[in-house]
Amino acid sequence: MPPAPYPAYDVRKVIHSIKNPSPDLVHVFAHRASRCLGSTTENSFSAVAAAARGGYEGIEIDIRLTKDKQVVVFHDAGMGRLTDVKPPAGESYHNPFTGKGYSPLVKDTNWFGEMEHLHLRDDSGNVTSEHPILLKELLEFIHDEGINILVQIDVKDLDAMAYGYDVIAQYANAAGVPATEWCLWKPKGEVFPTPEVWERQEWVQKALSRGDAPSFVLFYEHEDDTVLPSIKAWESCSYLINYELHVPRPGGTLQPALDYILAQGKGVGSWYIGGDFARRHYVGDGQMSWDDSSLRDQILASGPSVKIMYREGHGVVAAGGVLGRPPTDTDHDTRVNLAALIQQGWNYIVAQPGEDVPVVQGREVALYAVDVCADVGVGEVEPWV
Repeated sequence: MPPAPYPAYDVRKVIHSIKNPSPDLVHVFAHRASRCLGSTTENSFSAVAAAARGGYEGIEIDIRLTKDKQVVVFHDAGMGRLTDVKPPAGESYHNPFTGKGYSPLVKDTNWFGEMEHLHLRDDSGNVTSEHPILLKELLEFIHDEGINILVQIDVKDLDAMAYGYDVIAQYANAAGVPATEWCLWKPKGEVFPTPEVWERQEWVQKALSRGDAPSFVLFYEHEDDTVLPSIKAWESCSYLINYELHVPRPGGTLQPALDYILAQGKGVGSWYIGGDFARRHYVGDGQMSWDDSSLRDQILASGPSVKIMYREGHGVVAAGGVLGRPPTDTDHDTRVNLAALIQQGWNYIVAQPGEDVPVVQGREVALYAVDVCADVGVGEVEPWV
């Protein structure tokens, strides 16, 4: 069967809807361009295509800067989990369950002659035919494929922002909309607590002098009492699209900030924790070749509501509970429950494609196709070595 067509979204209308939220509508952005656990490789061409064909109006990607100053679309600081980078003699391949093994840093690696030749791994550790991609290659792909989608840029390396802006300023989508409009920066509010701090950056000054204000989402991750004052300091910024908060527990430290934003009628987004590993691969069915033997009993005992996350340098951790037992009232993280998030009033959620998007009474989910991973191929694979 031929692949499904890409939806003909008007990205400017989607941005307006996110900036001016409706109480009965929630948008869903595809996390890392669509991480279908055990199927599609994150931050890849196939992931972007899957998200676009699946009806997602936006994707979230991550950027880092290589040693030779190339902006690469890549989540981890190290390359061990996500690529087939070969360890030197005497060292082992990276094992994401333990966090140990060879994982050279992106910032210490050249793109040309090194990272460009690596292959990406999927979430089961299989090596695919896909390579890591540069930001400019992603924008070219979106243009050439005729994709109309928002791109949220999670900034993993602040030094990448100036270089990234110079790249983005050169592109548009096939409808002729400049990429500076539909590429939304996602810097941390902890780093840029006020507009004055943000506009001190040379690249932002350059953009503003061109009349090309960088559209962005201000992202707050830490739970402390500096968040609400920062949000209030940003209220007068005309080119701030909306805020993103991570509120692990309703009624917690960030609840006043969320309540304030909603009371002002402003847009605010969140993140659904879908996990970093497909649970079905833990049961010894031959698809998993990582050594998870020391953790398997703990993972399976934790119950289905516990999402298993990868933390660089540490291995696996639990989100929404504790490894080895089901979550309790004191450690349960509501961000593992997509239906609960939708009910809380967010107007967009960065979610894991492939998960069922629930129907919540009174709120329409702006997504017409959910199972975007079933028919997406990522090329020939070879087993984990």
